[in-house]
Amino acid sequence: MIKQFQKLETAFILLIFTFSLLITISPAGKSIPMDQIYECTPFIEMDFNKTLSQKPVNPYDKPRIIPLTVKAKITGPAADIVADHMGTIILIVDVSIAEVSEGCQASINPPILQFPVSDEFESANATLSFTINRYFPANSLKNVKINFSFRRIGGTATLVQPKTIIQEIPFIVGYLPQLSFSYPEGNVKNINPGETAVFPIKIENWGNAVTNISIKTVDVPEGWSATITKNLKLETNLFGGEHREIVVLTVGPPINFGYHEDRAIIKVEITPVEYDKPENIGEPSYLYFVIQSTGFSTPGFEMITTFFAIILVLSIILLKKKTLKNTKNSF
Repeated sequence: MIKQFQKLETAFILLIFTFSLLITISPAGKSIPMDQIYECTPFIEMDFNKTLSQKPVNPYDKPRIIPLTVKAKITGPAADIVADHMGTIILIVDVSIAEVSEGCQASINPPILQFPVSDEFESANATLSFTINRYFPANSLKNVKINFSFRRIGGTATLVQPKTIIQEIPFIVGYLPQLSFSYPEGNVKNINPGETAVFPIKIENWGNAVTNISIKTVDVPEGWSATITKNLKLETNLFGGEHREIVVLTVGPPINFGYHEDRAIIKVEITPVEYDKPENIGEPSYLYFVIQSTGFSTPGFEMITTFFAIILVLSIILLKKKTLKNTKNSF
């Protein structure tokens, strides 16, 4: 059965050859080169991990690496015949980056892929790596386009046409939190026990998205009090919005009776979170404020002083009235 099939295949090839030759030499017919009957076109497919490519890429982060599986074959009416008779000849594909979004860099390795000539898909592996070297708004869409250029196979008779195929890999820009802090009045203060220390804190959002900022005091020493704004929303400077604001930390020292020489370090934790995406949380920053309270603390003493002052005033008034009454009686 196999021998009969091989005979039929040989006969079919001879028939095509004879038909092509007759058309070529016929004065009445249009000349058609025989190699056009066997001419094939390359075709390519590219597979990669879609989940990995959909994971956001942060600006200035380490390169994102995406393994690629490249599959190639030849197509055409006589693709199977050409593939069976190509022997050790291979299909060579030059691989390069055709285009990448501005502010991004990409590379692919290896630069050349080789495939057996086949009318069925043959596979080869490559690796794409890319980075973002500029600030872009979070969640914006970018892409990398890869150029696959097939080399021609054949001399005067072209068996596989040269062809260039572009494949695209999209990716999403990730959230990059970036806050800066300054202290308009410093972060060290000396106060008396009855006073409070006030520290303005200037916060600026230099990240690539509108940011919610969570603020809290931590490690407040016993006897001290500390209050600050709990939450803050700042625009990103990329959009020209209001990306800075001042919050105030107020610190009170211990106020129990007696002489004080107290010192405390108040730690403030500030955490950026992408607006409307609470799962995107940045690393917290810690600010430190030093307060020294020196002097006497007399809680309640002011009330006692006021009470005695009232008693003294009343006594003076009563004494004057008594003196006036005695003066009138003497007359």
